Amino acid sequence: MQNVGLWSVAKREVREILHNRLYCSVVFVLPLVMLLFFTIMFYGGAIDNLPVAMVDRDKTPMSQELVDMIEATPGIYIAYETQSIDDAERLMLEDKASAIIYIDKGFERSIYGGVPTEVECYVSGVNLSASGVVERDLQTVVETFSSGIALSKLQSLGVGYEESMVDVMPINVHTNIVGNPYLNYGYYLAPIFMFMGLVIFIVVTATYAIGRELRYATAKEWLEVAGDSSMSAVVSKLLPLTITFTLYTQLIYFILFFVMGMECSGSYVMLSLGGFLLVLAYQSIALFIVTATSNLRLALSLGGGYAVMAFTFSGITFPVMAMYGVAQWLSKLFPLTYFSKILISQAVVGAPEFYNVKDFVFLTLFVLLPLVLWRQFGRVVREEQYWGKE
Repeated sequence: MQNVGLWSVAKREVREILHNRLYCSVVFVLPLVMLLFFTIMFYGGAIDNLPVAMVDRDKTPMSQELVDMIEATPGIYIAYETQSIDDAERLMLEDKASAIIYIDKGFERSIYGGVPTEVECYVSGVNLSASGVVERDLQTVVETFSSGIALSKLQSLGVGYEESMVDVMPINVHTNIVGNPYLNYGYYLAPIFMFMGLVIFIVVTATYAIGRELRYATAKEWLEVAGDSSMSAVVSKLLPLTITFTLYTQLIYFILFFVMGMECSGSYVMLSLGGFLLVLAYQSIALFIVTATSNLRLALSLGGGYAVMAFTFSGITFPVMAMYGVAQWLSKLFPLTYFSKILISQAVVGAPEFYNVKDFVFLTLFVLLPLVLWRQFGRVVREEQYWGKE
């Protein structure tokens, strides 16, 4: 009889989803639109061809050679060549140029005369990603250009190539990139953006599924169908949503690994288990909030706010280790923080499975969170004083 009640509640919920247009859209349509949006946004992967304004006041063969080298970099596209810094500044203020590169008069003369000179670059600190790409590519070009000049001077004095290289570059930095060696922004940002969007839909749908039974005073009917078992009522009601959003996690992995070409460096089983626990964790949080408030509107507001805040503390845009002490502690209050560690460790870095055991434990603790208010939940769904609140 218990199994009959479980499936009856599940079928009841499926009917509600299919007959409620808004509910159906939030479960089936909007998540797919969100995934399509982020797939298109991050499909290119790398940030390249950023338009910059070039001001070359020297107009000599050497300055032109440097300009050609800058133009050849993947991240910089010289969209404008202006005669004055004022014109270039206007383009930057109009958001037509992401940076200004300025070569002053006397550039070639200073180099031939052995006088230190410089290339000025003006970047906006508003978009750190774009300015970082411009600075990186320009720095690489200028260092290569400078080394070439120094090498030519030494060889003209009869110094051999190897000896010249020792003088020009006595120390080299050998960088080994662990995880995402392509420096692909899509591999880094797309996964967390997709799962962040999914988290919002998980919380909203679970909150509505349970909260509407209180809002419309149908909790008694819900429990009767479930055989008067609170546990069966919750599990069976959330079962269709759990299956649906778990399938969405698999769709995200399909997009990442097959559509966008990201390599799964670690355990796919661990990633799948992490996605499943992420769904359960946020559904449990939604249940906890509904129980604590017994108010659908308030629960949706609190749950939505809580879900959105998770992105801030996930450590993706700003590392958790660099946060202020209180912020580091707050980051532990969101399941997405632990899931993002699993995602990066297994999908990008390829860390051993045992590395994420602690993260799985914390996700499991979030799943068990409603037990703290389980007695309260029993009263909320059985006593009419909690029903019908706006």
